[in-house]
Amino acid sequence: MAVVADRFTSRWDTLAFVACVLVALVARAMPESTQEAVAGLVRRTLLAPLLALEHQTELLRSSQTRLRALVAERDAAAIAAIDAETLAEENARLRQLLGLRERLPGAAVSAEILRQVTPAGGFTVTLSAGTAQGVRALSPVVTPDGLLGVVRSVDRDHAVTVLWTHPDFRVSAMTPDGSVFGLIAPRGQAPADAMGMLLSGVPYRDVIPAGTPLQTSGFGGVYPRGIPIGEVVGVAEEQEGVSRTYLVRAAVHPASAAHVIVLVNPDADIAGAFSRGRQ
Repeated sequence: MAVVADRFTSRWDTLAFVACVLVALVARAMPESTQEAVAGLVRRTLLAPLLALEHQTELLRSSQTRLRALVAERDAAAIAAIDAETLAEENARLRQLLGLRERLPGAAVSAEILRQVTPAGGFTVTLSAGTAQGVRALSPVVTPDGLLGVVRSVDRDHAVTVLWTHPDFRVSAMTPDGSVFGLIAPRGQAPADAMGMLLSGVPYRDVIPAGTPLQTSGFGGVYPRGIPIGEVVGVAEEQEGVSRTYLVRAAVHPASAAHVIVLVNPDADIAGAFSRGRQ
């Protein structure tokens, strides 16, 4: 039965082939005007669904191409806008840094941070200035907003700076009027916890209102008097009748610093430079 079915199908294929050849010969022998009329009829009837499907497919392909081009243009415009905003912010920071550099009395060295930090990053950064530019160990490192850290070690062209987030960082601080003094240290012992400061050693009788700015006192011979450190947020803890410890919001977030100034004259009075820059 299978053999008979195969033979039957084969015969029908042969007949269909012969019929197509005859139709082609007849169409070839027709006048050109008749050929065009027949072709138009076939297009309007048998081929109409196929032609419509091809047209829709072409429209879909064109729409996808335009969509990809539109998405690419939108992404390029978004990237350009982000780059422009970043460039504007960087230019503003550089202008602030140049303004501070001009206002600082005595020697100061501009430098770039070569190893950028993140909120969960390390406690040190490397600067693009060293002994060749006049940088030395224990030189304070500042930005237009205030204190960033202090130089720990230095070679000819680079300097390693300890940030204020380092667990061993300490600096003597005071209120702007010099009425209250204390010792600043990072709040936590790990970078993730060290985005705040603590002002300890404040006598219990001295009350510092929230929002009071703090600056370096000049004690210790490392940090000149008048560098902004941060702003008091509130009381962290207290020993009644003895002392209070205050929570302080730092003036400089390490992750936002890209260019800095190294102060190489610890005896300079720089309070006026920062106060004029904040006006």
